[in-house]
Amino acid sequence: MLTPQMSIRTSDSFADATPADLIITGARQVVLCDPTKADGIGVIAHGVVAVRGDSIVAVGAKDDVAILRGKGTRMIDAGGGIVTPGLVDCHTHLIFAGDRAQEYYKRSEGLDDRGLTAAGMTWGVPLSKKRNVGLSVDDLVATSIARARSILACGTTTIETKSGYGLDHASDIASLEAAQQIATQTGLDIVGTYLGAHARPPEHADRYMDAMIRETIPAIAEKRLAEFCDVYVDPDVFTVAECGRVLAAAADLGLGAKLHTDARVNVGGARLAAEMRAASVDHGNMLSDDDLRVLADVGTTVAFFPGFDWAVNHPHPVDGKRLICSGVDVAVATDLCPVCWHLSQQASMGFACRLSALTPEQALLGVTLNAAKAIRRADRIGSIAPGKQADLVVFDVPDYRQLAFRFGANSARWVIKKGQVLVDNCRADDHALQQDGMTR
Repeated sequence: MLTPQMSIRTSDSFADATPADLIITGARQVVLCDPTKADGIGVIAHGVVAVRGDSIVAVGAKDDVAILRGKGTRMIDAGGGIVTPGLVDCHTHLIFAGDRAQEYYKRSEGLDDRGLTAAGMTWGVPLSKKRNVGLSVDDLVATSIARARSILACGTTTIETKSGYGLDHASDIASLEAAQQIATQTGLDIVGTYLGAHARPPEHADRYMDAMIRETIPAIAEKRLAEFCDVYVDPDVFTVAECGRVLAAAADLGLGAKLHTDARVNVGGARLAAEMRAASVDHGNMLSDDDLRVLADVGTTVAFFPGFDWAVNHPHPVDGKRLICSGVDVAVATDLCPVCWHLSQQASMGFACRLSALTPEQALLGVTLNAAKAIRRADRIGSIAPGKQADLVVFDVPDYRQLAFRFGANSARWVIKKGQVLVDNCRADDHALQQDGMTR
């Protein structure tokens, strides 16, 4: 799978011999995540990556990039590991208090949605609403920031996160403001999505939707708290027609469309997604072949969550191979939420290969370039190329395929965001050894 050494560089970068701020050398593989390459992913054996400011300026062989090394250049030795783009998690519910562990336990015993209800349990979003409604921005930051730091430490540098657990105007605003504060405090890029249409109120649903359209969506757009509006299309949640109203109102104010849809039954959500030119259709367990063709034609990414399917014991886990064969761009995400405490896109790759039949190459593209497409940022993140944002991870594995194999461990050693080293797990390892009275 290793390709010959090659240089990928812009003439401007080398015409300007200003030294790089950071050079990563010593890698066994630099993985471009460029599916146009002959091997389907773009692997440079023993490649080197140079960074100036917040951008990648050169990728290639060590001798070719050596001209960019200066006295002030920081050198990172990958030690025979690999370099990939920063991982992208295009579907999370990062901001929440509490969890639904009891629901998880009962599902592990074999109960499905109907069984949980028959057992007299409050479950799903309604249970989370009880624990989240009325919480302040500070409360939500305090309960969510540790998860964000763990996500970053595992090599994810950009995430999308949604509102939708308080299920009222103030709670949705607070959760998106909390996400922005966490981005500032951690260095993560966090893409906000408004998900007021997350669960159907037990009464006055029409009034609730009217309030979303007249009040909450305009307020979120004015405050620039979100880039997307998401809706949950499901027979027990909102209809296609209702969700179409919400997405149209959001589009009028500049918010892109996303859809939770066709997770349990096929309700025709893909057609609405195509009509709205949605960035992504998410879950998609029950998408038909015709749905997939329509989505491929309009360029809508399908994002699926093998870790979530495992956590909730989904009766029909996504067939990732079928998605790939349909021609759609296929993204993989964690769907971190109160019933799926899943923080690592490294683990998502393992789930995607083992449960959903993706190859390691397809899984890695799913958490990099294709995940970036699902949030419309593929022009700047998701692959390694000159001019792109310097979001990079050095993993302590000898081959990129090992990321899906070692899914139970965190193999990230350095995590770099916009050219800045935000996580240095090697330093943490050295500190732990010193605490034990040992040295390397």
